[in-house]
Amino acid sequence: MRALAARLLGRMSLAGRITTLIVIVMTFGLALAGVGTLAIIRDAQVADIDRDLDQSMQAFTSEEITRSDSPEQCDLAQRMPNIYYLGVADASGTVLCDNKLPGPANPDLGGLSLGTIAQEDRPFTLDSIDGQTRWRTLVAPSTVSGTGELLVSIVAVDMSSAEGTTTSFTLVFVGFSALAVVLGAALTRILAVSTLRGLRKTAAEAQRFADGDYDTRLTGEHPRTEVGSLQLSLNRMLDRIEAAIEQRDESVAQMRQFVGDASHELRTPLVAVRGYAELYRMGAIATPEDVKNAMERIEGEAKRMARLVEDLLLLARLDERRPLDLQPLDLVPLVNDAASDTRVGSPDRAVAVLPVDADALGPVAGAEDDAPAGVFTPPPLTPPAVVLGDENTLRQLLSNLIGNATRYTPAGSPIELGVGVSTRRREAVVLVIDHGEGIPAELRDKIFQRFFRADSSRTRETGGSGLGLAIVRGIVRAHAGRLDVVDTPGGGATFRIAIPLADEAAVMKLSARLRPDSLATTTGHPQPSAHGRR
Repeated sequence: MRALAARLLGRMSLAGRITTLIVIVMTFGLALAGVGTLAIIRDAQVADIDRDLDQSMQAFTSEEITRSDSPEQCDLAQRMPNIYYLGVADASGTVLCDNKLPGPANPDLGGLSLGTIAQEDRPFTLDSIDGQTRWRTLVAPSTVSGTGELLVSIVAVDMSSAEGTTTSFTLVFVGFSALAVVLGAALTRILAVSTLRGLRKTAAEAQRFADGDYDTRLTGEHPRTEVGSLQLSLNRMLDRIEAAIEQRDESVAQMRQFVGDASHELRTPLVAVRGYAELYRMGAIATPEDVKNAMERIEGEAKRMARLVEDLLLLARLDERRPLDLQPLDLVPLVNDAASDTRVGSPDRAVAVLPVDADALGPVAGAEDDAPAGVFTPPPLTPPAVVLGDENTLRQLLSNLIGNATRYTPAGSPIELGVGVSTRRREAVVLVIDHGEGIPAELRDKIFQRFFRADSSRTRETGGSGLGLAIVRGIVRAHAGRLDVVDTPGGGATFRIAIPLADEAAVMKLSARLRPDSLATTTGHPQPSAHGRR
């Protein structure tokens, strides 16, 4: 039964289910109210009839009963209203006299005797002789005047009037109940359809989103309502789905571009290696000098492919978010080492390390702060720039940024490295500052993409493979940091990196590990700048 009801309701709409359930509840409630009211009315009517019977019996038995000339007859001295049946029966139950004419409508008094009086001391109900009506009956003992013979006095009243009233009430109640159920069902259906209109609209808009209209959002209902709250939750879900779809599409596009660019980058050195090999096989490279030049070119292309593969593997590891070997690390020695390496590799450039006031500098992209941007005079003493980092990857980060600066700036232009600590944001900040042409605003979000180059031509003069800044971004993210690029005052680009500071326990661990004669630390003064900022 329950399974059948579940199947039937499962095929209905929500409005149909609500209407059906309310109709069932209304019908059950009205039926219960009708049965209860009918029982109360009937009990009240029977109680009134019983009181009248008791009073009539007292009046009936107060008068003497006399025998007529026939021993089987008697005379009724008391005359009651015609609505009552009055009768006298002998001890065996034979009716001696009554006030009704013999007929099938009279009560069936068979079996009434003196023994009945002992059993029935309260009114009881008898059917008529023809079974069409019922009589409420009361019996009591009485005696014949003069002889003292015991007889049975009978008073009964026809219940047709009371039963007619009950039947009329039942018909009226059933009629009005049916009307109430029909009107309630219709009103419930209207209200349900009206109330669920917002839900149907929500379903339609969600279907449009499923069909590919990702700009669709659910509106129209007050947020305090159930449908409005559902719409808000669905809108949040749709926003996340749309963002995920956009991210997926972007990832697919980037992967296709990545595969195409990687294929192109690897094809160029492979073609060169293959070409030299074929020239040698064909005998075009015969002299020792030509062979030496060919081997040098093959070795150079092989190294180029090796660097490209290493960069791709590093990016793959960063994408997989493999855990790095994070240890307490002071950034100042790393920055000083990077500056020294740059001086050796580019002796024509002036390279300086600048202390900066990271709090006055302003936040790196991604932090909520209203501090103005720019490079300011640092405070006289800065706290330790100790972070939890992987030394090898952070050195590669600095190397990639400095290599990018030397590659895209005129020969001989200065490069500055800055390091500082933001006590407000609890982070260390590293700057790589060049004085070249700068980076247009529309390209600043693209330069960190893999294989992206401002110059679309893939000539060697433009520099490396286009993976350097993508690796920088991956390393910064692996250290839970942030990265952006801003204009250098006077021209050029400034790359800014922010990495969360290590806690005090990590700082103490680093201090215990450092030798007493360790030179470059943050608590010391960074190397003075050869080219101050204006």
